[in-house]
Amino acid sequence: MKMKKLLSGILAFAAASACCTEVNLAAAASLKECLNEIIRHYQQENPGIKIIPNYEASGKLKTQIEHGAPADLFISADRDKMNLLEKKGLLQPGTRCDLLGNKVVLIVPAESGLQLRSFADLASGQFAGKTVAVGDPGVVPAGRYAAEVFRHLGIADAVMPRTVFAQNVRAVLTFVAQGEAEAGVVYETDAKLMAGKVRIAAEAPEGSHSPVVFPAAVIASGAARAEGGNFLAYLKTPAAAAVFRQYGFRPLY
Repeated sequence: MKMKKLLSGILAFAAASACCTEVNLAAAASLKECLNEIIRHYQQENPGIKIIPNYEASGKLKTQIEHGAPADLFISADRDKMNLLEKKGLLQPGTRCDLLGNKVVLIVPAESGLQLRSFADLASGQFAGKTVAVGDPGVVPAGRYAAEVFRHLGIADAVMPRTVFAQNVRAVLTFVAQGEAEAGVVYETDAKLMAGKVRIAAEAPEGSHSPVVFPAAVIASGAARAEGGNFLAYLKTPAAAAVFRQYGFRPLY
């Protein structure tokens, strides 16, 4: 009897595993919390689907996709990385869309005594000898936006020598929250996640950087690209939009 029950359990598990389709999602690190919540809802409504997320800097994800890493759906933190994949024919035609918008902000530790009121203050005397954490502009879109702001304000030469580069925007957030950097540049949504440990000192001036757009597209080589497309469609529903707004993102659809 015990052997029969054991065999039945094994067969049931095997059957459940066999009917479950895995969808590999490559998404910008800033989307982790909101996408995890959306994924939970989606999988409850679609028990035969398992979303496997990979959260990292958009530049790293782009490179992984170019080298054949499993990916059915890609959500980047900027258009540039998506453009490069599109030029190489790696996107499923007709699936690309602008999904979300965000803001670039300057943050400091919550208990910081610095009176930074603008990005320009990073070049002021009160910030002398201090460091600002920024995502590596080569792979982290938020870092590229930060560099654009510095150039636009004419403070790049003063700020860049005191810049600490991080592997993704969440690492920047951690540096500032732990006091390892006196300031940092992240998205508004990231800052809200650690509202008790960091505070927003300033928003990037309008027109000082490229528009912050999170595009999404199905990857043409994805083994589960059809299911990836279904999940992308779900990300554009009112239910998903409500979650995105809860975390501070601005749906663009």
